[in-house]
Amino acid sequence: MSANSGVHRDPTRPQPLRVQARAEAAQVTLVLVGDLTFGTAPSLEEHVRAIAEEPGPGLPADLVIDVAGLDFCDSAGLAALIGLQRRAARRGGTVTLAGASGTLQRVLRVTGAEILFTLRPADSAGGAAEGQVG
Repeated sequence: MSANSGVHRDPTRPQPLRVQARAEAAQVTLVLVGDLTFGTAPSLEEHVRAIAEEPGPGLPADLVIDVAGLDFCDSAGLAALIGLQRRAARRGGTVTLAGASGTLQRVLRVTGAEILFTLRPADSAGGAAEGQVG
């Protein structure tokens, strides 16, 4: 999924998930780095819950999730992304996956989950670029 900047890692050992939230105007972008798996998906859900419970406007209806930094996503990770999409839809919003490529993009296509999300490529600076993929 993400380019592995020359560092060799044991593919049998799960990598932790790091979640960074960026608030910009009426939009929150979650930047995911590492593995989104059965073991790490709850931390993503906790992060979103914490944003939703913050004083002020809380979680906007539309959410951008930058997945360019994901190394791996299993079925539980996919379920977590779909859960966020459903949460956004209940609020009248959408979820955009930015930078989905390789295996994740294929999993989204094969499972039919790609229709649930707006997909856009990552730009060269590592963030999300405008446009529809697929």
